[in-house]
Amino acid sequence: MTALDDVQGIQRVAAFLLSLDSQKASEVLGSMHPDIVSRVAEAMLDLDPRLTETGVIDELVQEVASKVGKPRGVRTVDEPGMREMLVSALGASANGVFDDVLKRRRGDNPFTDLESYATRTVATVLQMESPAVCALALAHVDASFAADVLRFFEEDDQLDVMRRMARLTPPGAPVLKTIATNLVDQIENVPPVSEKADPSARLKSIAEILNNSSPEVEKRVMEVFGDMDPEMAQEVREYMFTWEDVSTINKRAMQKILGMVDTKTLSIALKGASVAVEENILGNLSSRVREMVSEEREIAGPMPLSDVQDARNEIMVSIRALIEAGEFRPTRGSDALVE
Repeated sequence: MTALDDVQGIQRVAAFLLSLDSQKASEVLGSMHPDIVSRVAEAMLDLDPRLTETGVIDELVQEVASKVGKPRGVRTVDEPGMREMLVSALGASANGVFDDVLKRRRGDNPFTDLESYATRTVATVLQMESPAVCALALAHVDASFAADVLRFFEEDDQLDVMRRMARLTPPGAPVLKTIATNLVDQIENVPPVSEKADPSARLKSIAEILNNSSPEVEKRVMEVFGDMDPEMAQEVREYMFTWEDVSTINKRAMQKILGMVDTKTLSIALKGASVAVEENILGNLSSRVREMVSEEREIAGPMPLSDVQDARNEIMVSIRALIEAGEFRPTRGSDALVE
């Protein structure tokens, strides 16, 4: 018994056509009776997975089309690709044939319609349903689509739904159709879901505005923020001047900052630093201190990222203290440079 013994003839034809390039497949479809084309197209969309296994297509070629030559292997086809192939084969009558295919296909699996909606919208509706309904719906859609929907669920809910999918015993066709229709109706009535605003993006915008404002405006705004929400004010300060901005600090300010930091902290903070930041720090150290930092850096070896970040934060605290004291003002993007 071979892998093809219990595969229906229409599936064999579908697999053979999918082993050809699109143009050849369209030519073959064009020579068939429209009723046969409809059945073949449906079989191509729901191809038996066994027909894509290695070696099976060789057996199929010998049985069905030994004179056509060895094809490249069976490919999968989605609905847009199937429509394009039918249009190429049948011309104006293709849309009617394709609509019949979809009608029969959706009759067998009414949940297919869910795949035409945004995954976030589908997730919004399913989250209002029972885990059993979620499992039933997601078990009947494309696996990648189901995965995209589930990523909007809480982790515990994801696990619950997937456990139910693994143990699912589907109800009869009328019940499936009723549930699918109800879900589609709910989805149609869901308002467009907007992406959640990113708070950090808003604070970064504020930081950018302040970076291009006068020192007086910056100071006054930060005082108001500090009174209103100290944590928010601290975040804005951090966005106004980041670790990468260390590369822009001038010589006088850089030397003053480095005088406040010990060599061990510097050696750790420089691990994984960009070339620009490293050059500005090392270039403002005396040769003796530079050698000490290099030695300590080498002796320390690889270190956890959290330790490196702690060392950088320590340096940034010193920098921000100088900024707030008015002893150092970072270069602004709008500042003109003169020789």
